[in-house]
Amino acid sequence: MANLEAKVKMSPWQLGIVATSGLLTARLLPATSHFISYAEQFAWLSSTLAGLFFYLAAYLMIRLGEQFPNETIGEYIPRLLGNKAGAAVFLVFITVLLVNIINCAIAITTLSTIFLFDRTPQAVLIIVLLIAVVYCAMQEWGTILRVIQMLVLALPLLYIFYSLVWLNFEPLNLLPLWPDNFIGILQGIPYHTDYYAGYESLLVLLPLASRGKVSFARTVGWGFLVITAIYVVGAVVLVGSITAKTIANVPQAVIYGMKSIELPGTFIERLENYMIMFFMPVTYISMVLSYFAVAEGCRKYLKYNDHRTFIPVFLPLLFFVSSFMDTPYRREMFRDFSMFLALFFSFVIIPILLYLVGRKKGSNQQC
Repeated sequence: MANLEAKVKMSPWQLGIVATSGLLTARLLPATSHFISYAEQFAWLSSTLAGLFFYLAAYLMIRLGEQFPNETIGEYIPRLLGNKAGAAVFLVFITVLLVNIINCAIAITTLSTIFLFDRTPQAVLIIVLLIAVVYCAMQEWGTILRVIQMLVLALPLLYIFYSLVWLNFEPLNLLPLWPDNFIGILQGIPYHTDYYAGYESLLVLLPLASRGKVSFARTVGWGFLVITAIYVVGAVVLVGSITAKTIANVPQAVIYGMKSIELPGTFIERLENYMIMFFMPVTYISMVLSYFAVAEGCRKYLKYNDHRTFIPVFLPLLFFVSSFMDTPYRREMFRDFSMFLALFFSFVIIPILLYLVGRKKGSNQQC
């Protein structure tokens, strides 16, 4: 029998699959109404630009990681910035990933409480989900990699099932064809943070990938291209099915679109339930990946021998914060906070780190 734990390295293509399979999560369901309220009929164009925008962030992280081929951010950041500034940046890094876990837990358990387990308190669902995530994150990387590769099969099944929305498609809902609100299209881009969450784990995963003939930027780029194509086509079919105005005024637009489908047969009369069930494994991937990246990053930063030491440390915090976000107002405030934090880390901190690396390398060459 193969020993999965013995595999500590992955190929560049596996890195691309792993890094991008966690992007599509249940976080996008409540976020859809926000960005379409700005982009309206041209949500597909906003999603296209957002794909390029967030791939740029991932590319900058790959460039940074390539300057330290065998080290995670927890190892090189103290040397680059010093102990105090390095600790502050590393704290922002793990906070971004922990916030992703919390947002994923809130999104999927809120939907489950409404549509699947209406008699079960949300806090119970949160703790069950977090325990399942902890159990997987406690394994060695080889086992986690295999679990992700198996669960990623739910991604095409989810998209195929979502394609049923085409049954209600009306081309007139996409009019006008020429955008008259370019500002709204651009305003919708930052709200795609919920669509592209968790790629920050690249700063920990890069040393776990074997360097071959194919660059990491290319494999991750292909993954972003696939996910962006899914989002673009999904935006077209959603707007074409229930109009941009309706989407902007309903809290769960994708679920609303699934509920509007009429098919014969009583066994498929609750299509939104099946939709949520398909979202569970892909959301689980993002949570496990982020949790492993946090624990592995802490292990390297504090020079421990095992990442398992840090897995239970964050569990009470994750449960408390997730349970506290029990009102729409709190969830919206927390979602805005997570958006600004992720954008700040990706487009402010990472470019500064790249600049400092280039500056230090230039001074060393002069010497």
